[in-house]
Amino acid sequence: MLAFNSKYFLKRLKLVTVSLFLMVLVGCGFALRSEFQIPLQAQAIWIEFKDAKNLNLNLQRSFESLAKNSGLFIEETAENKILVTDVTFRRITTTLSSNAKVDEYTLRGELKFDILDTEGQLIATQLDAFSERTFQYDANDAAASNSREAFLIDEVWRGLAEQALRQYAAYFRLK
Repeated sequence: MLAFNSKYFLKRLKLVTVSLFLMVLVGCGFALRSEFQIPLQAQAIWIEFKDAKNLNLNLQRSFESLAKNSGLFIEETAENKILVTDVTFRRITTTLSSNAKVDEYTLRGELKFDILDTEGQLIATQLDAFSERTFQYDANDAAASNSREAFLIDEVWRGLAEQALRQYAAYFRLK
């Protein structure tokens, strides 16, 4: 009889512990990384580029993909707009091998943007985001290194788009 009660007690203790853990997680505001909580009035959004030289299709694709996955509506007539004022992307040599060949690169993207309202008035200005990834180049396996580089470049653009959307969401949550 005593063994039966101790098993029952341990099961209840595990259940209570897991329940408390989940309540703490939910209570602290935990959310999955790619989800944005934006009020209804700000869920329609448009991204535009100030200059044609800043137009970056990779950034635009990443932005649109993240916005759609987060339940935002991409509409040219949206009340709120993200105006991209500057985009830069650089490949920086991080380390060299013993025979002076590039061994490691850092891919760095930077984004400067503003948030505009319906009348084109600045809501938030001079916002910025940056994302970087580092990878080792393997000259013996150039094809794999090139595909890994392409993947990391996409990750840099996704990181920039995610930071821009997070700052947009933060503004409307604080408003």
